[in-house]
Amino acid sequence: MRLPVSIFLWTFTATVVPLVLLVWGVTTYSEQRLQKEISREVDENVDSLIGEMSNRMRYEREVVEGIGQAQEIQTMLNALMASAMGIRHPELTSMRINANRFLAGLQRTIPGLGSIRILDAAGNTVIKVTLGRVASPAFESLGQVNYVEEEFDNNRFLERLKELPSDQISFMTLPLAFGDTLEEREPSTLYAVRPLRNVDDRTAGYVVVNTFGEQLDQILSFSPRPRDGKMMVIEHNPGHPARDGLMLYNDETDLSFISPFENGDEPPQRYAQHIDGGKFWKDAVAQSNGAYLDSVGKSRYYYQEYHPYPNSLASWFVAVKLPANITTEPFRDIRLSLFGFGLLALVMSLLIAGLGARYFSRPIINLSERLKRFADGDRDEPIPADSRTTEVQELQTSFRYLTAQLAEEARRRNRAERKALQQAKLASIGEMAAGIGHEINNPLNNILTLTRLIERQLPDDTGVQTDMADLRAEAHRASRIVRGVMNFARQLPPEHRTVRLAEWLQEVVDRMEPEAMEADVHLALLSATAHCEAEFDPGQMEQVITNLIRNAIHASPVGGHILIQAECLEESIRVEIRDEGSGLPPDVVDQIFDPFFTTKAVDRGTGLGLSISLGIVQYHGGDLSLENRRDAGEPGARGVLARVELPRHKARPRVTHSNHDSGHSITQS
Repeated sequence: MRLPVSIFLWTFTATVVPLVLLVWGVTTYSEQRLQKEISREVDENVDSLIGEMSNRMRYEREVVEGIGQAQEIQTMLNALMASAMGIRHPELTSMRINANRFLAGLQRTIPGLGSIRILDAAGNTVIKVTLGRVASPAFESLGQVNYVEEEFDNNRFLERLKELPSDQISFMTLPLAFGDTLEEREPSTLYAVRPLRNVDDRTAGYVVVNTFGEQLDQILSFSPRPRDGKMMVIEHNPGHPARDGLMLYNDETDLSFISPFENGDEPPQRYAQHIDGGKFWKDAVAQSNGAYLDSVGKSRYYYQEYHPYPNSLASWFVAVKLPANITTEPFRDIRLSLFGFGLLALVMSLLIAGLGARYFSRPIINLSERLKRFADGDRDEPIPADSRTTEVQELQTSFRYLTAQLAEEARRRNRAERKALQQAKLASIGEMAAGIGHEINNPLNNILTLTRLIERQLPDDTGVQTDMADLRAEAHRASRIVRGVMNFARQLPPEHRTVRLAEWLQEVVDRMEPEAMEADVHLALLSATAHCEAEFDPGQMEQVITNLIRNAIHASPVGGHILIQAECLEESIRVEIRDEGSGLPPDVVDQIFDPFFTTKAVDRGTGLGLSISLGIVQYHGGDLSLENRRDAGEPGARGVLARVELPRHKARPRVTHSNHDSGHSITQS
């Protein structure tokens, strides 16, 4: 056999076998990567969905706590205690009217509240409001009190009520006699029950709330479906056989949380035990988190367990159903195509390889050597551009672009890490400040009260009166500091309104003019377009702009100028405040937004202004920055440039804080 033929055959054999293995290995690996990518995509989608559902459920629990502490409900405790003894309280009717009006207004204000009941100590319904409609007390009882729902004898239910913890919300099912759902339908969500305690620490009644799951339906309906999968929510309740495996939401059957309350059609298959003969449900309960392939290999179920009810064994499984061949089908034809084209390309490449090797290999080898030196740290030498091949030139250009992107990504990562650290510090200090501020406020109030009592008992002509006045002034000053702490911790969500930027900003500057005149500082406003409008909370943003102008006034020298400039962009607005002060020292740049950090005198600030302002701007979805001025064309410019950027239309908050006021958590959903 001739040498060229032998070389060709050996080359052909040595190339075809690796090519076949490579094609098979690459497609198999890619298929596994796709499977992992789908799993990751589904997990991230489900995690995000569970987070939104968790926020909603936590918000509903806070509403239930608020109902139990409302004055209209608290005033009914004596009437409820009298009802438990079969006595009609003389003011029951007026109390019931006030409570009905309060609960109906609450349902109209807070969307998603389904039914709200007030039960007496015997478990009978004294008040019931459903979807803003008040039920009348039409059922007579053995005692002197008319009930909204028919009185029934259910000792087991009453015993369950008595066993509930008195200081927390419990979740349970109600007897079917309460009649919220359609006949033979289990409600989608459990009822939230909060015992009501009177001054003697005795249970006077109960607040019972069911939200019907309307808001959960909205969250699920707007949630994207990964790979067009079908979403399911299933309840796992081992202590309640009628609810264990109950389908609460299912895309395939158009089942929703609200279905048991308003859909009168024949109920669809509502139990997960019927999926694949119960094998799916058995696997899900055992694993809590994972994926399940049905026995016929047609569908794959990705699931995660979620606990929506604190202190309860009940949980939900959020599952996504996808076709099992979503990962195998794309690669079946790819393998066949790759094998065919691979063989054809092999024959052609062997014919021209010898001729083209020298022409194409030299610039590639040079580039390879440059890449090695770049990996070893030699990044100053330019990339050679000696190739006449377009693809190699593009490769060299791409490598230049890669190095620039790596440097830019490193800078962005450093900025993101600094911002994340700043937000974490704000969140942790905010929680601590709320607790400390609340605890200090009570003793301060006592001090103020005692000073007034002491002053009344002192003669008018004693010097002690002056000392007491000084003591009261210092207590007021401490109270203002505590108020600043509480405002920093509270950070209420903004109430967006459409605002004309020029008119609003002019009013803010006018209100700051007296303070600037007192400091002998000049304010100059360059407003935005007269017809520029934006959506934000004017009260909260006035607090931000006022604080920035006040800081600029304090930093400006006598006779200095402060320039306030507003710019209206297509999607955002920008407000800039420039002063002529001494600027920010380098050692405080990273601390200016830290709570309680200030460079002012003790009596001129608490160090909370910029922290509160940053929280307000981020709640609006915007950004607040302070930097030393670098005005173009003015090499001697000094001072600080404060910049506020806000979206022109309502946007999602950039951060989420957990705020506390008097011991209650307020979370934006």
